Amino acid sequence: MQVVKKEYPFYLKLTCILFSIIALCYIAIYTKELLSPLIFSCLFSMVLMPLTNFFEKRFRFHRSLAAMFSVLLFLGFIILVIYFIGYQVSDLANDWPQFQSQLSSTVNKIQVYVESTLHINASKQLDYIHQATAKLLSSSTIFAAATLLSLSSIFLFLIFTFIYTFFFLLYRKLIKRFLLAVFKDENKLVVTDVIENVQSMTRKYIIGLFSEMAIVAVVACLAFWALGI
Repeated sequence: MQVVKKEYPFYLKLTCILFSIIALCYIAIYTKELLSPLIFSCLFSMVLMPLTNFFEKRFRFHRSLAAMFSVLLFLGFIILVIYFIGYQVSDLANDWPQFQSQLSSTVNKIQVYVESTLHINASKQLDYIHQATAKLLSSSTIFAAATLLSLSSIFLFLIFTFIYTFFFLLYRKLIKRFLLAVFKDENKLVVTDVIENVQSMTRKYIIGLFSEMAIVAVVACLAFWALGI
C-alpha cells in the first residue's frame, strides 16, 4: 500500500518556521546563564580533544583520567595567564607614585589652561571636582555590589564551563553515536564528515584566536620595552 504524503501550503510552513525561530530565540534569552557555559565548554572540548586522544593512546590513560588531565592542564594555562596579568598590574602599581606625580602635573596644567581660557579660578574648579567626586562616592556602594556580583557570576561561569568540558570529553563518543543515530544510515558518512570538519574548523579558529592574542601581547610588550615603559 502506497503511503500518500500530505503537502502543506507554503504559508503554513513559513509560519511554523518563524514561530520556531522566535521560540528558539526566547529560549536562548531566558536560558543564557545555562547555555553560555555549555557553548564555551563545547568549543573548549573540541580544542582539548586531540590532547585527550593523545593521553589515551600514548600513555594508556582511562578516558575519564585523560579528560580530567586535559581540563586541569587547560585550567593551569588560564591560571598562568591570570598570574602574568596580575604580575604586570602589580608592576604597574609600583610605578604608581611616578604616575601620580605626572597626573598631578597634568591636572595643574589643565587648571591653568581653564583659568586663562574660561576665566574660572582654581577654587571654583576644585568645587566642581568635589561635587562630582561626592556624586561618584555616593554610588560607590552600588558599584562595589555590582562588581562583587559580576565576579561571583564569572567564577560560577568558569566552574560550570570546566565541568561541562570534562563531561563533553568523557562522553564524546556517545554524543557522536547519538548524532549519527539521528540521521539515516545512508547519510552517516556525510554526517561524520560534517562533524569532523566542524571540529577541525572550530579548533583552528580558537587556536588562531589564542595565537593572535599572544602575538599582540608580545608585540605590545616589545613596544613598551623599546619605549622604556
